[in-house]
Amino acid sequence: MIEPLIINNFNEGVADSPHQGHALMRNLNIFEYPGAMKAEKINSTFFQTAISQIFSANDSTDIIQTIESVVPITGTAVTVSSTGSLPSPLSAGTVYFIIKISDNTAKLATTWANADAGTAINLTNSGSGVHTIVTVNPGVINHIIRDTRSNSVYYFQDSNARIWVTYVGVAHLVTGNTLTGGQGNGIVLFTNSNSTKVYLFAFRDAAVDVVEVTATANFMAPSWTNSWQALNSAVGSANSHNPIVGQDNIIYFPDGRYVGSIRENAGSVFAPADAGTYTYNNQALDLPQGEVAYWIEELGINLLISGNSYNKIYPWDRISDSFNLPLIIPEDNIYRLKNIGNIVYIQAGKNGNIYYTQGSYVKHFKHIPDYITNNSIYAYNNITWGGLGVKNGSLLCGISSQLNSACNGIYLIESNGIITQDNIAPGTVLPLSLLTDTELYFIGYDGGCSKVGSTRYTSYESIFQSALYRVATKTEKATYSTLEVVTAKPAATGHIRVKYRQDTSSSFSSAIATFTADSSTVVFEQDIGLIDLENIQIQVEFDGAVEIVEIRLLP
Repeated sequence: MIEPLIINNFNEGVADSPHQGHALMRNLNIFEYPGAMKAEKINSTFFQTAISQIFSANDSTDIIQTIESVVPITGTAVTVSSTGSLPSPLSAGTVYFIIKISDNTAKLATTWANADAGTAINLTNSGSGVHTIVTVNPGVINHIIRDTRSNSVYYFQDSNARIWVTYVGVAHLVTGNTLTGGQGNGIVLFTNSNSTKVYLFAFRDAAVDVVEVTATANFMAPSWTNSWQALNSAVGSANSHNPIVGQDNIIYFPDGRYVGSIRENAGSVFAPADAGTYTYNNQALDLPQGEVAYWIEELGINLLISGNSYNKIYPWDRISDSFNLPLIIPEDNIYRLKNIGNIVYIQAGKNGNIYYTQGSYVKHFKHIPDYITNNSIYAYNNITWGGLGVKNGSLLCGISSQLNSACNGIYLIESNGIITQDNIAPGTVLPLSLLTDTELYFIGYDGGCSKVGSTRYTSYESIFQSALYRVATKTEKATYSTLEVVTAKPAATGHIRVKYRQDTSSSFSSAIATFTADSSTVVFEQDIGLIDLENIQIQVEFDGAVEIVEIRLLP
């Protein structure tokens, strides 16, 4: 006799394969309401980018009018071009800033500060030909930091060495730093000892730029000291500099085979233009020849420096001339490190392995299942590591796979190893950077950055795949006549649809059942008539506020 198939052990997370447990949990949350699964909160961009519009100009009013698209908000950086001549004095390739008037009209300003003040460029003619205005778009967002004085001010550095800052909920371009010879390899904020000024340090390949960002006016009209200090790394090296401010209030940064430091001198107040107020040392620690430092994390009094050439992490007490006994990782190339409760998690190699250390030894923590990434015995070096962060005490890890772009995104890994895919990356690209100081975290990627907000996924984007269940034999097949999906409570919004397949190489069927939340139903039921089954794997796609606690297939 065929028994009912009951699926309710969602708290186990994803197994290493569909033969051992759940095969996939994407864009869903099993920790918010333990024992149930709910759609995760969606991410949305706050970069106003990839906007290209044809415009005409009125030299008597200085107004430009777009033909189709909506004008971005005031302060958005743009460039202009024309098939003929641009309205004078505009020039191609120069960055201007929008002064928004209406959905399709605006004026242009020479600086963000002028745009904010409403000071427009005086157009002396309307030009000729077809004029186009496009937003200045970010490259890959490599680094994200928050101004600890505010929950709404964040800084971003992209692969073009451009700096961006959030203002009124949207990312704006901060102009004036050097873009040549730069890959955008690290940013950090530093507050001087009397707390009167805050500085942003921007690391390029071979140099450090610095600017005061104490007030809004500072980044609207920035006064950069470009090439303030030189680095060991050469132009074009693309070495990571990932700076941190240590608990000793000293800035530390990787720099090729060295670790550098910037410290405010005792009895002084840091000022970039006064060399007597600080000590800059770009060779505070030497690593072995051929090593390239990649990441720095604090663990107690030590700094841990990951080496991207070999398989070592170098502990350093910040004072000694050399590092302590290195920690050996059983894979080459060590990437990001993250301290959660004095346990440092380690991205290593390219096969999906995460390790951890308490400072004296290294142990394996978790392997991103090959089944998810479509890895195979012939596909080595399949994983590219992205950002590393923490959410509610659990590890968040960004990855991409060369074999399955659908797996690209942010994975949530509990301390006991339970894993789910917390969020997809927009456009299924590599989520290269993470800022996770709150549950509503930031994801940086190629072309922008998104923030996980309070709205849950829509359009059936939360996906659960069960194990492949062996429900019968070849001579005694199974039949299921009824499907029930049990929710914890009535939901006002949300949808559920259920599909199945009989082996892991086939595609899932079209929906055998579809349900819509109606604010009253708890148990959704539908006749399905599945016959002649030996194996079955269930896929549930859902969204909105539904809270699924059980799936039942009844004979």
